Amino acid sequence: MKAALALPILVAPTRAAAEGNEIGFDVLGYKERGLMKITEPVLWARGTIGEAWDVEGSAAVDIITGASPRLVSNATGSPVATISGASISDRRNTADVKVTRHFGDFALGASRTVSDEKDYDSKAFGIQAQWDLNQNNTTLAAGYGKSNDRVGSTDNPDLHEPRYTQEYMAGVTQVVTPVDLVQSTLSWGRGDGYYDDPYKFTVSFYPDGTLAAAGDTRPDHRNTVSWLTRYRRYFPEGNAALQADYRYYHDDWGITAHTIEVGWQQSFGDRWEVRPGLRYYTQHQADFYFPVIPRPQPAILSSDQRLGTWGGLSPTIRVVLHLDNAWRIEGTLGYVQNSASFHWGGSGSPAFETLRAVYGVLGISRPF
Repeated sequence: MKAALALPILVAPTRAAAEGNEIGFDVLGYKERGLMKITEPVLWARGTIGEAWDVEGSAAVDIITGASPRLVSNATGSPVATISGASISDRRNTADVKVTRHFGDFALGASRTVSDEKDYDSKAFGIQAQWDLNQNNTTLAAGYGKSNDRVGSTDNPDLHEPRYTQEYMAGVTQVVTPVDLVQSTLSWGRGDGYYDDPYKFTVSFYPDGTLAAAGDTRPDHRNTVSWLTRYRRYFPEGNAALQADYRYYHDDWGITAHTIEVGWQQSFGDRWEVRPGLRYYTQHQADFYFPVIPRPQPAILSSDQRLGTWGGLSPTIRVVLHLDNAWRIEGTLGYVQNSASFHWGGSGSPAFETLRAVYGVLGISRPF
């Protein structure tokens, strides 16, 4: 997941960033019930140089503590994940920068992202082109991103395995009416290298009294395709906007996923904005997901429940306050619940253990 998020090109922006200069500071917090806790301060800025150049960048630190599921065993009769006994502590440093050059209705941008932690280092770059047509009512976008990662393990100092990912993107944004906007983006990628999770293991007990043990082993490549469509409609009489997104995802591991998100952004005068939202996610399991090791034992298998069949719901609320001195304060609060019972079309993987988490974002920014 971290490698995917590190790619500098994922989707085309809904609209270009507002002209001018802006700087901000955010603090993100995430807490799972009984598991991981993450705190991330982020400093970011964007600005224009002359009439042709845009520059933006950010720097962040992830502070990670808590416990993580490591072993799946059916010793009690049903497969259950065992939480690591020792507390996990890690720190990830990340930074990115993007520079865009405008040539009339055409723009070309280049980006660079780096991140490092105890057991995972990533370096990525990307390029993106954007062309405004039809009196700026149509925008075409295309992009390419590549990451070069190194996977390690705090349990095995000799583990330094590579992973390479390339991603391509093509999208179109269309102004349908003065109050309607639609964007559709297609992304596809290819990854090669080390995908195993060195921290996860499976132990299975059989009725005949024998047992089998296996580490997490996954294919050495991954082909992905995703399609994201966004719809925005502004209601001038109510000073509000409807936001609706749908994302389809499929890969050659066998995972197929659907994500639907809806939100309603309501403005109250010139000072306050409130956006309640709801996100639903559902996925079908990977071909090699086995909470109990089958017989005969396959060469590729994983009991990581994130590769299983499950669904998730996440309600959010965001509040924005615009101050008279141009400062902007923004806060977001969200809740996440992932469960086998939330899978669309029937129950999910029986071994999936429900995950509950809360997260929040508090930020302040100012144009200059």
